[in-house]
Amino acid sequence: MITAQGAMSYALMQRCGIKIDRIAHDAAYEFLKKATGPTGYVWYKDEINGGPDGWADMGRTGAAGIANYLSPYPDPVYRVRALKHSRIIGEHPQSFPDTHGSPVMGMAYTALAANIEPANFRKLMDANRWWFTLAQCPDGSFYYQPNRDNAGYGADARMTATVGAAFIFSIPKHSLVLIGKARD
Repeated sequence: MITAQGAMSYALMQRCGIKIDRIAHDAAYEFLKKATGPTGYVWYKDEINGGPDGWADMGRTGAAGIANYLSPYPDPVYRVRALKHSRIIGEHPQSFPDTHGSPVMGMAYTALAANIEPANFRKLMDANRWWFTLAQCPDGSFYYQPNRDNAGYGADARMTATVGAAFIFSIPKHSLVLIGKARD
């Protein structure tokens, strides 16, 4: 997750005209490549998990997908990798709320990467209508629903889940560079 976030940050910094360390950026992409299985699923560290059919929570996969999607380099391999990450998310939308450590962040990255190929975003959202329905409070805000660990249940649980849901709902609008806004 941290490597993917670093690769994303470097890509966005370069887009803003900030000189970045290309060697470090390439190393981050190489690390993500080693952690990606044949289906596009990203496991912990640089280990492949579960063989060709392995998958679980998709936060890391989403972060890697966005890092590849935002790559400032012309090599088409980054786009190919980003699409592979998007497709595995679309094939396994049931894992959406099963992220841990920072569940809402994992969900946001998962949804963001799924939208690299909009049909995968639609699959993700359709399969998880229940989550949004159960998480929505009478005042329109959202509350984080049960997960496999206790992350997400602090005093800010409603605010964090509401911000995450708002971000996810905004993805198809492509109003931020992070979610596909073209450079002006």
